[in-house]
Amino acid sequence: MRARKFERILVAIADPASGTTKAIRRAIALARNTGASIELFNAIPSAMSPGSLHSAAEQFTRFEVAQNRRLLERMANRLRREELIVRTNVQTGYPVHAAILRQVRITKADLLIIEARKHNVFARLLLTQTDFELIRRCPVPLLIVKGRAAWRSPRILAALDPFHSNDKPSALDGEIVAASSAVAALVRGSVHGAHIFLPLGSYVTELPMAPAAFAGIPAQEKAHRQRVRRRFYEDLGRYGIPKNRGHLVAGDPAIELPRLARSLRAGLIVMGAISRSGLKRIFIGNTAERVLDSLKCDVLVVKP
Repeated sequence: MRARKFERILVAIADPASGTTKAIRRAIALARNTGASIELFNAIPSAMSPGSLHSAAEQFTRFEVAQNRRLLERMANRLRREELIVRTNVQTGYPVHAAILRQVRITKADLLIIEARKHNVFARLLLTQTDFELIRRCPVPLLIVKGRAAWRSPRILAALDPFHSNDKPSALDGEIVAASSAVAALVRGSVHGAHIFLPLGSYVTELPMAPAAFAGIPAQEKAHRQRVRRRFYEDLGRYGIPKNRGHLVAGDPAIELPRLARSLRAGLIVMGAISRSGLKRIFIGNTAERVLDSLKCDVLVVKP
């Protein structure tokens, strides 16, 4: 397991008029003790209007670019007084996620930070289509900021999969732990390991004669749980996570992982994502995309 370092941090800011956002505060927390550079980046969709409207739209876009640059520089100057290395950039591009990903490549960033925003009548912190495109396509770790509180010795929950389901590479758990440990070292956090597994009975409930089938497998269920437990704690030992920081839970990952995060008051969950080229999809650990909207704490998504 190689050590993970965050030396170039790119913060994608949707609205520079919002001031010093939670995403910027997370970048400060990570950069303060390492000398990492921070780039505050704003992407504006290109004007797409036809004819004479296109010229007016382009003029407005130029005005917006200049205004957003001034706002970002104002924030950057405040951070520079704290002896942080901060750059700013505003680019036009359509769609927005493409502009952000292009900037990740240009700057050779090793961490991208975005912020989940409130955008429905219930004021929930839901992810937008742009957010999910970044989850699918971002080649570097992606920190999605959802929590309100500052990181003060946070519990960091590494979502592990000892059995590498959905053909996940075995190295992915190592990347998850490496990223968890890197953040923990910078913000004086503690790393916990978690694995949410399905009981054996859940695999037969959809079969014909399911009640009879389920009634006949108590011994198999016990053996299944013992096997999962043994493998999970072996992995904790391999990654240097104490047993008392291991959390093994049976149930639906989409329900149990957010519940576990709440019970631990976790400040950050670190999850893995892999690309399945044939399906053009991303699998995020054992969970469906709905887990991300259910979580109230920050999420760091890493890839093998």
